[in-house]
Amino acid sequence: MHEGIYIAASGAFKQERKIEVIANNLANLATTGFKRDGLAFREMIPPFTGTAQLSASLDPKPTAFQPDPQVSYVGVTDMYTDVSNGILRQTGNTLDVALQGKGFFVVDSPEGQRFTRNGNFKLSGDGTLITQEGYKVLGKDGKPIKIDTQGGDISINLSGGIAVSNGRESTPLGNLLLVNFDDPAKLAKEGNGLFKIADSSVKKQTAEKLSVHQGFLETSNVNTIEEMTNMITTLRAFEAYQKIIQSIDEADDQAVNAIGRLA
Repeated sequence: MHEGIYIAASGAFKQERKIEVIANNLANLATTGFKRDGLAFREMIPPFTGTAQLSASLDPKPTAFQPDPQVSYVGVTDMYTDVSNGILRQTGNTLDVALQGKGFFVVDSPEGQRFTRNGNFKLSGDGTLITQEGYKVLGKDGKPIKIDTQGGDISINLSGGIAVSNGRESTPLGNLLLVNFDDPAKLAKEGNGLFKIADSSVKKQTAEKLSVHQGFLETSNVNTIEEMTNMITTLRAFEAYQKIIQSIDEADDQAVNAIGRLA
């Protein structure tokens, strides 16, 4: 079979993967604290090495055919997460908190510590601050935060300090644990707005220049117009690869038929 078909097919498969990523971004447009994903492409020249595992796993070329070392295929060099801030949306809810700057809240999940930008919290029956999924929100001491309102008002300051005020005095109850990473883009997504450390090279550090805003939630950082434009561009690229494959196939068919008539 014509080598050009495999080259075009490798490009089409990568565009199909990009469409899936864009569709997921758009599906999470209204998800609090969601961070958009993207793909980075590059040429991939045989022999495929271990550094091209992501590309190799998506490459459509059958193993029965030897890749041509004289040509390049389309490869995915990286799938990344854009950790830029979303817009803060005011809710007025006491236990809604949003982060502005670089950093994450820390929650205790059944699989261990996880990190999130979703500050849509609530209180459990015993007064523990938890996420909507029931994961405990951790304080600076590494322990779950418990809030005994005793009829008072809960306040959360810009540094994440939590207190209850009854109008005459304010009682501090702890401080939200806020962390950052040297390269947050390397965190792995786990669903429900949670991130985990999947690369041992990612180092946790104290969050600086990070402010907490009570009564707000951070919206998704997905730009609808940009994503729709990317979707249209990607679909056109996918269709172009399809036309290339069709053209090569038609040319091969004509060549075979012409040779057959001459014979």
